[in-house]
Amino acid sequence: MEKLYPMHEAMRILGVSLKTLQRWDKAGKIKIVRTLGGRRRVPESEIKRLLGEKEPVSAGRVLAIYARVSSHEQKAKGDLDRQVESVRKKFDHRLFDDILVVTDVSSGLNDRRKGLLKLMQLAREGKITDLAVSYKDRLTRFGFNYLKTYFESCGVKIHVVNGEEDKKTVYEELVEDLLSIVTSFSGKLYGIRSKKKEEVTSKIREVIENAGHLPDENR
Repeated sequence: MEKLYPMHEAMRILGVSLKTLQRWDKAGKIKIVRTLGGRRRVPESEIKRLLGEKEPVSAGRVLAIYARVSSHEQKAKGDLDRQVESVRKKFDHRLFDDILVVTDVSSGLNDRRKGLLKLMQLAREGKITDLAVSYKDRLTRFGFNYLKTYFESCGVKIHVVNGEEDKKTVYEELVEDLLSIVTSFSGKLYGIRSKKKEEVTSKIREVIENAGHLPDENR
């Protein structure tokens, strides 16, 4: 049975907008079928035919792949490299003049990440046209829409690759983020080098570690 692509996937592969696909459909340039549930799908043969008729034109497009892990331990385990490759496989390289890879080993709460700041600079200077991440919280733990608005104002389209995030990784990163918040706030309340700050941070870490041994439904 032939593979059928959802409209958004066909748009990404062909490098066109939804309106363009709809226009092609009306003009008979592409055959779009409907599932039993009434959803529109593009047959793989149609996509291959179009790509074969006309080599995708990059039109000066440059894709930046951004990946992030919270710890050097995750990077050492290969999590960062796997994240990059999982995103890279989702794109037809012929659509772009160049593909850049930007990474960070830092908390998603850190808004001063070197990689993130580099992406913002590249966007501001018009050096990238597309930005791809595996899922939203790779770019930022909170405030994704603010960054999306910023990049779009620079003419950069953000692609969030669909996929289920590893639950263990999510839990580990949330723990790191929570500890970062506690450390920051207790440092401001009691002083960076104070004994009270260390006691608070240590107690919170202990509670979190104990919670980590509970069954999932009790967390």
